[in-house]
Amino acid sequence: MSIKKSFVLVMMFFSLLISSNLIAAESHTINAEARRFVADIVYIQPGDTVGWINMTSHNTVSIDGLIPEGAEPWRSNLGQNLQLTLEVEGVYAYVCEPHLGFGMVGLIIVGEPTNLEAVREAALKLEGPYRRILGKLKKLPAPQEG
Repeated sequence: MSIKKSFVLVMMFFSLLISSNLIAAESHTINAEARRFVADIVYIQPGDTVGWINMTSHNTVSIDGLIPEGAEPWRSNLGQNLQLTLEVEGVYAYVCEPHLGFGMVGLIIVGEPTNLEAVREAALKLEGPYRRILGKLKKLPAPQEG
């Protein structure tokens, strides 16, 4: 068999594994500690799952305008551990509402941060303790121009 045919067969097999979900997506855990999320910035790939644990006196709420276009917003109940599978690439900002004043905010970056500039612009319009998201955004590297 030629190298070209072997390569084509390998690529077809790999495509089959991906489309059949036989290559497992990863799971990532965010731990709610007293007044902070650990880790507060999480990098994942599309299709990976994010889970919040130890949410006894916490919730997790996405912020309008600070998630990618086409992504589903979320809001957990107070005390609810939550798992989400995120498919849309980009930056997702979220908060714990009861502890927002203490800076309990976080970011999830799914794949490439395609909406980073839009999120930064929208975050500048936030008021009150929601502006704490700006501090997290400053920790992200500037997008590289291609």
